[in-house]
Amino acid sequence: GRRRRRRQVTTLQRPVGGAGSRDPIERLVGRTRWRLAMFTLALVTALLVGVGVVTAIVATRLMHESIGQTLEQAMTLALAGAERDDEETVSAAPAGWETQVLLLDGTGALLGGRSSNVAGLPDLDAVGVAALTGSDEREIEVDGLHLRLLTRPVSFPAHEDAPAVEGFAQAAYRMTLHERQEAILLWTIGIVSAVGILGAGVVTVLVTRRALHPIRAAFATERRFVASASHELRTPVAIVRASAEILERESLVTDEGRPLVADIVGEADRMGLLVADLLTLASAEAGALTVQRRPMELVAWLTSLSRRVESMADPAGLTVTTALPEGRAVVVEADEDRLSQLLLILVDNAIEHSPPGGTIGLDLVAAGGKATIAVRDQGTGVPQADRERIFEPFARLPGRRRTSSGSGLGLAIARQLAVRHGADLTVDDAPGGGARFTVRLPLASGSVVAQVAPGAGRA
Repeated sequence: GRRRRRRQVTTLQRPVGGAGSRDPIERLVGRTRWRLAMFTLALVTALLVGVGVVTAIVATRLMHESIGQTLEQAMTLALAGAERDDEETVSAAPAGWETQVLLLDGTGALLGGRSSNVAGLPDLDAVGVAALTGSDEREIEVDGLHLRLLTRPVSFPAHEDAPAVEGFAQAAYRMTLHERQEAILLWTIGIVSAVGILGAGVVTVLVTRRALHPIRAAFATERRFVASASHELRTPVAIVRASAEILERESLVTDEGRPLVADIVGEADRMGLLVADLLTLASAEAGALTVQRRPMELVAWLTSLSRRVESMADPAGLTVTTALPEGRAVVVEADEDRLSQLLLILVDNAIEHSPPGGTIGLDLVAAGGKATIAVRDQGTGVPQADRERIFEPFARLPGRRRTSSGSGLGLAIARQLAVRHGADLTVDDAPGGGARFTVRLPLASGSVVAQVAPGAGRA
């Protein structure tokens, strides 16, 4: 028996949102939210990083200064012990020491026959510099230890049988604990900053989402107003046009007034087109545009539609060419009327921007599970930076003036129609110059991928 084809009806109840949304308002709100979030997060990050860096620098400097003070105090205590001949005060530091003071004679040898418990001390290079400059402070690596040295010339007073001696005092500070404390400090600052940045990111996302709710609501109100106003304007525009036609048909105006009546009819037609486009776009953006998707064969459809395209292009002195697959069907799930509306919008745009005597191309390619319909023109093309903006309502390219009678809503409507079909509508450079608008539709299940005709034929 005959199999009945079940129609697939797609009705979207609300605009498609999110990062990948084709809805201009959603994309605008999304871009605004992203930029606001990034700007706020960048400020918070800069503030936290700045505070962390300043804290690390100040804390590290204070720790270094505390080491200097420790060396000064240790050297003072050692010299005081030497004056009292306090053996315990000037003796070598025990195991686990942090600070050690060595008392040296004028040649840099240890006084009193004592010896250092660290190989490489005393540091004679530091002694030589201190003899010339009066003081030397440096960091060295000796015996596997990182040390900070303070070396100064000193005078050891005479006592008992020992005469006064001119020599040096060399204080050494082991940096192990300092380095551990410094690492802990830097890690703490880094972790606190990272947690702060993460928390700031979460708060920023939540705040920007909430802050943009009134803007999104305002856009929704505007859409409802445009839809209602467009619907209400249809009747007055139709009455104005009909009245003008009656005036002209019934000879109720003089011959001098007939051009004015013709102007009224023309402007009423133009206003009617604008109202219809506004209503279509508002319905599409509000999700009220119904698309009845059912299997349709694209080769036969484009062959038939190309004759209509040629009738549109002939008055402008343009030629229409087609490049279609040969011999086999290319089937998609689509609404034929809406898809025809989409393609005619692209053709009308190509006619508007093509030079006289130019060519408009219609191409169909089926490959990779997609049916690709392309409309090519030989105009000036679309700059890379404006290839998304031109699909916004009333968008105009910089430096170009609108010269046609169009409403400026065609490409915005075309994008919405493509979205409702689950298709992509993009623009790029056409081979040889101009712009190429491409619609990519998913092939229907079981559709045959055909080969493209080798040459383009005249429609």
